[in-house]
Amino acid sequence: MSAAVPRVYLDANVFIAAFESPGAHSDHAWWILDAVERGEIVGGTSEITLAEVLVKPLDVGAIDLAEGYQKMISNGPKFEVVPVRRDILIEAARFRSRRRSLKLPDAVHLASAMALSCSHMVSDDQKLPVVPDIAMLSVSPFTLNDIFSKRR
Repeated sequence: MSAAVPRVYLDANVFIAAFESPGAHSDHAWWILDAVERGEIVGGTSEITLAEVLVKPLDVGAIDLAEGYQKMISNGPKFEVVPVRRDILIEAARFRSRRRSLKLPDAVHLASAMALSCSHMVSDDQKLPVVPDIAMLSVSPFTLNDIFSKRR
């Protein structure tokens, strides 16, 4: 019996690292995105991710970058973009009621990861709280190894 393909939530900073960071950090983010493309992991994110990643490209007039983000952050057979639904907003409010310093977009990301039944969340945001049953990982050369070694 083969192990289930891990479901992995990708925070906005994963996409920003891939498209906008110099050097190795960009490579490490692309390794994760390539693993989604190859079907080694099932990726997911929230629609709020698109709103977050588009700010800088729209501000500086980087239309090609904005279009690249829009193309990448879209539903497909190996990647799911969950809408900001009422149930997700209610769960986000629960997170914020327990941790007032948590920003609304971050709470929406956490609630979306839960709604997508993700076993892992990749984010470079070290301020995110630990969520039961979701392994929190940063973008690093070891992220994919950690995902595959921590299958749940």
